[in-house]
Amino acid sequence: MMQYFIYSDYLIWIIMRVVVTIVTTLLVTKIFHKIWNLFDTNTLHQKFIYNVLHVAIWTIGIIVTLQRIPQFADAAVALVAGSGIIALTIGLAAQESLSNALNGLFISISKPFEVGDRIHLVNANITGFVEDITIRHTVIRTFMNSRIIIPNSVINQELIENSNFCNPQASSFIDVIVTYDSDIKIACDIMARVIGDHENFIDTRTIEQLETDPKVPVFVRTLGLYGVELRASMWTANIANNFAACSDVRKSIFYEFKKAGICIASGKIIDSLIQRSNI
Repeated sequence: MMQYFIYSDYLIWIIMRVVVTIVTTLLVTKIFHKIWNLFDTNTLHQKFIYNVLHVAIWTIGIIVTLQRIPQFADAAVALVAGSGIIALTIGLAAQESLSNALNGLFISISKPFEVGDRIHLVNANITGFVEDITIRHTVIRTFMNSRIIIPNSVINQELIENSNFCNPQASSFIDVIVTYDSDIKIACDIMARVIGDHENFIDTRTIEQLETDPKVPVFVRTLGLYGVELRASMWTANIANNFAACSDVRKSIFYEFKKAGICIASGKIIDSLIQRSNI
């Protein structure tokens, strides 16, 4: 059939068919994208389905485009039909892609995390926010605003620590070491008041605990070498605002301690204690 290419009309006809197919594929992709954006599509399951359908549209478009070229289609069919080695090679090469696609499907169904969740991959020691999931990989955005692309087959075998799973509330310890000559009761009262009055603090007590348990319990963690170690927990609605809330609380505790004459164990005090212990 190669002799048909000597006729310009036939060549133009093939080019037109290819162009029309490509343009149609582009239009279908844009229409699909606009329709999809009309709905709330920010969940993990919806992201995965979107990427699967997007790849499917382009795969069909490429196949139809190749079929528009009779010479290429005939050569491809003859080559694949006559060579088992090529077919085997393609099959082996597709194993990894198929594995990633299946693992992506399992992740999408089981939902160990959602888009926007903060996760920590224990074995890989990677922490960040889930940004996207495709047929091949999952995208993690780190705190440095870089992206880590992890194959789905890898992330599906990871130990995942999810700060948003089931209950998004987050807690961090507020630890303070005060000197032995400080008034411990006043120090505990200040910590409880500052933490409890913060706008982002979440009271996690049950109805039964409201009358018996303090709003913010402050514990004496240990009577250490350098002073009395106090600990309280800062609860917030989610992990995203916990770090900033803890920072605010620590600054407020520092200023309130200065007003009340509560002395935080400093480097000079610690050095002095070490020197005394060496005498």
